[in-house]
Amino acid sequence: MVIYKKILSSKTVFVFITVLLLTSCKSYFATITIENAIPAKGELPPSIQSITLMNRGMNDQFADYNKDSLQHFFYRNGFQLSKIVLDSAAADTTIRVLANLLFESGRYDVVVPVERNIKRNFPYEFTPDPLSQDFVRKTCSTFNTDALMVLERFSTKVMADFSAERYNDPAFGYSNYYYATLDLKYDALFRIYLPGSKEPVKQIALTDTINWESADNIQTVLFKKLPTIKQSLISSGIKVALDADSILSPTWIKERRGYFLFSSKNDKGQELMNENKFDEAGSYWAELAKSDNKKIRSKAEFNMALINELNGDIDAAIDWGVKSYYSYYRNQTDAYLKRLKVRKETLQKSE
Repeated sequence: MVIYKKILSSKTVFVFITVLLLTSCKSYFATITIENAIPAKGELPPSIQSITLMNRGMNDQFADYNKDSLQHFFYRNGFQLSKIVLDSAAADTTIRVLANLLFESGRYDVVVPVERNIKRNFPYEFTPDPLSQDFVRKTCSTFNTDALMVLERFSTKVMADFSAERYNDPAFGYSNYYYATLDLKYDALFRIYLPGSKEPVKQIALTDTINWESADNIQTVLFKKLPTIKQSLISSGIKVALDADSILSPTWIKERRGYFLFSSKNDKGQELMNENKFDEAGSYWAELAKSDNKKIRSKAEFNMALINELNGDIDAAIDWGVKSYYSYYRNQTDAYLKRLKVRKETLQKSE
């Protein structure tokens, strides 16, 4: 069993600090780079934080084809062939790559069981009935996950074409010109099951074609420019995983943020931030936010807005920003509140 375990907690799903950039001692203002998540259009509900990933797309028609044998088969047919090729390695590549992508998004924990292939007794092109709730509950309980994601259907159609022309070059005489294309059409279907739900909570159908082409005066050189049939099949598995991940996983964008310092040297808040002790920095600034000095209070309230944004609580960040705005007006506060408003609107659109 392969387990992909998130490092981030659910509170920090959307935001985390990456690099401390610089400090301006003149303004006593430090800037940092953060990565904000743009939720995916098809992102799963927040209650689903962990997924078991399995494959029900393969039957006895699938095989792990030998790279050379498969290539020679297409060559023997003049590289002019359109054929369904059901490769087990390509299907399993989809599972393994998707698990990595979902995990790397920072949004999901993922478990890929060693025995991840669910038995299938009907043709590859058929879509099976949904899995039973007993199977879903047992699987999620066994691997301690919130949901079960299953590749229900997977197929690839390889379309190869080759042509040769002979032409007369006045300078060099007669020469050959070769041209080849390799198109691979894939079809895949995922379902996501939740224990206690009669129907799958989401179904993802994916169909597309990957294309390659090559031309050369030397036939062997031409084919070296193209992927092998086996490589193209593996590429299709990767592409299916990428397509599914783009629907389910957030994307991350880098943004600049800042916070106020209260000392030009050895500032305690900056030291805590540099050590990634954000909760302790928040506690330090929360005390300063009680100050009777409106300038000090305003800076501390601004910094508390940042801490809450880093914890994923945009509403609390806005509340602290408004407090800072009214304690003592600064351009930085006005600009930050506008950024937080945009951030909140982005999150609301994804709900």
